[in-house]
Amino acid sequence: MNDKLFNGYGYVYEVYKTRSFSKAAENLFISQSSLSATIRKIEKRIGVEIFDRSTIPIGLTEDGVEYIEAIEKIMEIEHHFSSRVQQLDELVTGHLAVGGNGIYLCHVLLPVISEFSRLYPGVQVRLVEAASPDLEEQLTNSLLDLVVDNRVLPHEDYQSIPIIHEDILLAVPSRWPVNEQLTQYRMTSQDILSDRHRTEEIPIVPLNKFEGLPFMLLHVGNDTRHRSDQLFFHYNLSPQVVLKVDQQNTALTLASHGVAATFISDCVARNMQNETGVTYYRLLPEFARRNVYMFYQKNRLRTRCMEEFIKITESTAF
Repeated sequence: MNDKLFNGYGYVYEVYKTRSFSKAAENLFISQSSLSATIRKIEKRIGVEIFDRSTIPIGLTEDGVEYIEAIEKIMEIEHHFSSRVQQLDELVTGHLAVGGNGIYLCHVLLPVISEFSRLYPGVQVRLVEAASPDLEEQLTNSLLDLVVDNRVLPHEDYQSIPIIHEDILLAVPSRWPVNEQLTQYRMTSQDILSDRHRTEEIPIVPLNKFEGLPFMLLHVGNDTRHRSDQLFFHYNLSPQVVLKVDQQNTALTLASHGVAATFISDCVARNMQNETGVTYYRLLPEFARRNVYMFYQKNRLRTRCMEEFIKITESTAF
């Protein structure tokens, strides 16, 4: 296919609309001789005459009619695509796929998604909840535009934007007698909301204070579980693990009902204020503190949807 068949069709279409070389030249701000020469070059290139110059006003040849019909189809396609691009740029429409684990989708991105949807109701946001390895795979395969995770992905492949840092806390059933012996370490959910757990005002509890008590952990492969294991190793403890669960939300609810002590993120504690039957404790920051990032592929275009979602995330996340 000769992709030059329709080069310069704007000149042809202006002559067709005005039915006059002189009027078309005036509208195009060029000389009539220059326009006539351009039209002749186009006709020579495509191999047929477009205009019947023997009539007044100027008319179309049979081939010219076909050519003009083809031009109008091209113009319609260009207009449709231009309108779509404009709508995407103005976020009148569009799609955005965001992935994360349940904690970050519910507790970190919820206000972001709410604000983004309020500002750009025409953009369809698809949320994907999955484990970290699955999220990375989907991001790599361009099935997701953005991923929120606490893992550190390879910097040569992904751009990372830090959005929050979180602290892992020990959540202990409030009814346990051990809490009465640890008054200087104890924290309530209100202490977490006011960020007291991030100050030196509350001392770090030695984990061996809970030796022999039942623990509830997340399954192996989760970063919180990895940090829990590091803490046990640091204190040379062999925990009495009575239950393993998939989600921190589940662990906190069970802890509030006296099942076992567990490790949770402070962003979960902030957003589950109804779980009042737990007492919180600070842990060693070298094991308990981590960053949460928003990732996207370096080799992909950062779309307007992505730009606005990132902007809202940076201004909304605590």
